[in-house]
Amino acid sequence: MSDHYIHGFSDAERERLIAQAEILSGPVFGGLDFSADQHLLEVGCAVGAELHLIAQRAPHLTLTGLDLSGVHLRAGRAWLEDQERVRLVQGDAHALPFADDSFDVGMTIWLLEHVADAAGVVAELLRVVKPTGRVILTEVDNATFGFEPPQPAIAAWWEAFNRCQAEMGGGDPFVGRKLRRIAESLGAKVLTEEPRPVIASGDVTRARDVQLYYLRDLLESGADRLLASGYATLDMLDGMAAAFDAVQATTEVVFQYSAVRLICRMPRRPSAG
Repeated sequence: MSDHYIHGFSDAERERLIAQAEILSGPVFGGLDFSADQHLLEVGCAVGAELHLIAQRAPHLTLTGLDLSGVHLRAGRAWLEDQERVRLVQGDAHALPFADDSFDVGMTIWLLEHVADAAGVVAELLRVVKPTGRVILTEVDNATFGFEPPQPAIAAWWEAFNRCQAEMGGGDPFVGRKLRRIAESLGAKVLTEEPRPVIASGDVTRARDVQLYYLRDLLESGADRLLASGYATLDMLDGMAAAFDAVQATTEVVFQYSAVRLICRMPRRPSAG
């Protein structure tokens, strides 16, 4: 994550990322099978929350996590200190410090929204993953976030959140819908592409209150950056919080937030000569 990471690098953010990984584990990992794999790389691993869950699900894997933030990696090493098959590396996602064909699986989870050159990151993943392996990209499409009936105070905060993330951090909050175009532009073969329901009021497998708390925590996690940079005001923050209180108090409001999971690989190119 870059210095402009909208959520910051506080202890509260570390705890939010760990809780988020658990809450969203179904949408992120549902349907994935790692039984035939040996080496997995997660680019943008942050505090290691997703790697922790992967290690639980596939203890046979050797796991590598890479992140740009030394703060996040220190927290990750503490969180994963009992995981002998996990190594964390500091580095740039646009120039991975690994040889070609080093991994069976390469993953990003909520990373590409934060980088200026998503295609460059995907290209590097395709380089370091074997042609027989796969690159798994699970990324947001923030245009899918919303309530019915509409909640203007929450929508106004979300619009400011997305502008701040894009303009200050150079990321793309709507990158999920662009994954196929990115992969195919790089010559990759798309194996699957599917929407993943990050949050849905109709999801009976997760409590409504838990999902709403996650959404509110997500939006509030950007408050310091939004207020300091002038993208939002305290009145907007108070209005957003009051709207969440009102939604929490009734079951009549419907809400949703979706992502996209795309799985691809780079076909082996014939050697020259």
